[in-house]
Amino acid sequence: MTFKLLIVDDESTMRKGIAEYMNWNLIDCEVAGTASDGLEAIAFLGKHDVDIIITDIRMPEADGLAVAKYVFENCPEKKVILLTGYADFEYAKTAIQYKVSAFILKPTNKKELFEAVQAAQNQLLTSKHTDSITREKTAFLKEQFLLEMTDHPYQPQFAEKLQQYGISLLSYYIAAFRLIPYNEDIRALKKIIIDEKKNAYCYRYNNLIITIYFYNDPEIILKNCNEIEAITRMLDSREISVGISRFHDTPAGFRQAVTEAIRALTLNFYAENNVSFFSEEVNEDCDLTAENSLDLFQFENLLLDWQFQDAETLLRNLFAKFKQNFVNAQDVKTICAQIYYICSRITIKRSSKLNPEIHVADLDAIAKSAPLSAEYLNTIRMANDIFTLEQAVTKMFHALKHSLQDTAGIPGQLAEKAMKYIEENITADLSLEQIADALHISASHLSRTFKKAAGISLTDYINQFRINKAKELLRGTDIYIYAISEMVGYHDATYFSSMFKKLVGVSPSEYRNPEG
Repeated sequence: MTFKLLIVDDESTMRKGIAEYMNWNLIDCEVAGTASDGLEAIAFLGKHDVDIIITDIRMPEADGLAVAKYVFENCPEKKVILLTGYADFEYAKTAIQYKVSAFILKPTNKKELFEAVQAAQNQLLTSKHTDSITREKTAFLKEQFLLEMTDHPYQPQFAEKLQQYGISLLSYYIAAFRLIPYNEDIRALKKIIIDEKKNAYCYRYNNLIITIYFYNDPEIILKNCNEIEAITRMLDSREISVGISRFHDTPAGFRQAVTEAIRALTLNFYAENNVSFFSEEVNEDCDLTAENSLDLFQFENLLLDWQFQDAETLLRNLFAKFKQNFVNAQDVKTICAQIYYICSRITIKRSSKLNPEIHVADLDAIAKSAPLSAEYLNTIRMANDIFTLEQAVTKMFHALKHSLQDTAGIPGQLAEKAMKYIEENITADLSLEQIADALHISASHLSRTFKKAAGISLTDYINQFRINKAKELLRGTDIYIYAISEMVGYHDATYFSSMFKKLVGVSPSEYRNPEG
């Protein structure tokens, strides 16, 4: 970094010599300004950014001690170096109370002044590093505390920590943000939220960003969420989903508010946009914790992403927690009923892709009309023990898994279907999402399955197929190159030429006429 200096001396020769005839660039410094007395220096400091002040001790109006006193009281992060004559040295030492960085006797030499400035630089860097560590430590402890409040019932001792961290939970909403498609790396999303949120604080909860909005007007929050969604889509080429809790006005309601926000995320399956407010009307009567809601939310997304092994592991872990903590039987049954409705929604979502006549607005009603066998739900409600319940849910999960896999076909067949679609739509703006939608599967499942079967990513295959088709047209026809570009799906001739040369090694015109 470059350190900025202020040179203060009533002798113009000394002031000019230090400011203009010393190569400050050698030690990463630049002169931000000069002043002829203390009052002028203090006025300059009030308006400009300065790191180190080099000031004479004896000056009219206000001396160097006045400058040191002002810095100590108003901007102690800055460093002061005092220049003093031998006769004034004892007087200058009274500035120790103002934590002056160094005292240099006149006449000053370049080496001594450089060493004093470098010592001040080290002090500044050490101080900034310490401040940074302190801020990071405080932020970490604050986030750990909010995680504790998220996962545990409110306790009286929480009030002291809320005050310590400057968090007032007397008027707030909670918003839960997640990336679409699901991704564990959410650092970029968190940075966008931190940069764009207003009167709010956010922290990470597993693969979600939980944001506390200190407002009582939901329209302000909705506007901010839409801004964050638009910025994320522009910068990251992905969308976000947001669930927003009801209004809360007590710290004791914090855990419930987080739970509501996470549960509201599931409503985005039916919403026209990606922001949904929590509503009691679409949830079963169940005192779900934030952890329960997150488990259910992740289970649904794992199914949508065809990550069946991870989904089954999550189910096993969920029942292990039930058994370990002796969770109330009725609460366990209600959670399992939620799992049933999740599986129903997955079935209906797939049916809606295969049958476009099903309207999105009807999906929830259809899901509750037992698209899966109603026997599963009856078994869940009538189960007399946790083992019968676990067996029913596991059986239901495997039935859904096999149904989805049978519909999609084996990896080789799926890759062939994708290749055929690419061939038939070569002139279109093909994308992973578009092809996946046409084949009625998730984009991530198509990406993984295609690469496993074909040994190449879908994007690379599309480019190779298009370039191979272009090679045939270049050698076998007299069609203009820009027209061939359009025919193989590249609507920018310059980009087509660039991609052709990258994959073939020569430009389209050189390939057509190798001998020039």
